[in-house]
Amino acid sequence: MMRHLLVLAAAISLCACSPSPETETSEAPSIPPPALPAKPDAFAGDINALGTEPFWAVEVRETTLKFSRPGEADFVAPNPQPKVEGDTASWSSNGLSLTLTATSCSDGMSDRTYPWKAEAVYGGATLIGCAIKAEDLANAPRP
Repeated sequence: MMRHLLVLAAAISLCACSPSPETETSEAPSIPPPALPAKPDAFAGDINALGTEPFWAVEVRETTLKFSRPGEADFVAPNPQPKVEGDTASWSSNGLSLTLTATSCSDGMSDRTYPWKAEAVYGGATLIGCAIKAEDLANAPRP
């Protein structure tokens, strides 16, 4: 008799853990949605990209891209407008390319936090740094 009670108790406990047909749903388990890509207009407007060691800067303006380094003449090229794919925007004009990726970035010197990682390629050199909208540069958060 005791054995039958134990088997019955085990069966009841298993049934209590399984959803009944009335409570089952056709929905798949909840999985967080993927991160949304940056909106194409997120990369619109004036943008300043910069890096240290060596120091460099790229100013993205409505009609031009300007590459600067201390002690060298500035290089100015037409702005072809960015090619945006997901959270990345890239410009390429007359031997200068700039790629911005939406991810938190620190320039390592000012303690500012920038919204984009930047990679500039010019004259055979690949330079890594950060970027921000020109209007937001003065207010960039500092930790």
